[in-house]
Amino acid sequence: MNSKVTKNVFYEDLQEAGRFGELEQRLMGESNLPGPRANLGAASTFADAFASDWVASEAWELLVEWTGKTEAEAPTDDPREFLPFCALQAMGSYYRYAEPARQETILERCRAAMNDARWRMREAAAMALQRIGEQDFGALRALFDGMKGTANALEQRAFVAALAHPPMLKEQANVLYALELSEEILDQIAAGQTRYGAEAFRVLSKGLEYALSVFVERAPEQGFRMLAKFAVTDDKRMQKIVKSNLGKARLAKKFSQDVERIQVLMNA
Repeated sequence: MNSKVTKNVFYEDLQEAGRFGELEQRLMGESNLPGPRANLGAASTFADAFASDWVASEAWELLVEWTGKTEAEAPTDDPREFLPFCALQAMGSYYRYAEPARQETILERCRAAMNDARWRMREAAAMALQRIGEQDFGALRALFDGMKGTANALEQRAFVAALAHPPMLKEQANVLYALELSEEILDQIAAGQTRYGAEAFRVLSKGLEYALSVFVERAPEQGFRMLAKFAVTDDKRMQKIVKSNLGKARLAKKFSQDVERIQVLMNA
């Protein structure tokens, strides 16, 4: 038994199905919803309780039940939304320890949440994927590679949001993969071969406007080469993405000459 798990404040509540109703009320009470920011600390602690092979069938079924809650059952900004928000992250923690059938269920729930109408559930998907990637980056890469050929804007946004996670970017190979996948997404946008809905593209663009700088900081040679490639375009969507990343302090302060060089390209 993982001693860290046994010290988790949610551990005892997860041992008996008879206490799940009390646990549900407790989480909703601590959710900070309605409100602009859910209780990320409580969600993280709950997810940490599943980072072990102790998970009983009843606790697993609880996660399956909660992650299956629809928008009608757990509306946006309602305390009930906190239940699937927490449960999906818990699935991410548990992935490494789960048997193959449960692992497939976890990935299915993550894929579904990438496309959820609730923005907070899309964030939960990225956070769950980060937990999977910290434990097994190969599994995360296999998931993305299997999806990327037909991925829509919300799924592509989930890819880059999940990858923009410093603990996963300590390995240079992981950084280069993040850049490679980002470039493929940018190529699709630039080529105009994929039809994006206005709102879905806004979400994807917002993700790219932040995430690329995280990758470029860790592999500046390859990263700035990629930004330069998309800087010389008349596509205002691409210009906005490149310009936003150049303005991030992590690049503007550490790599001022590279940033200036690309700004010159954009203004040429």
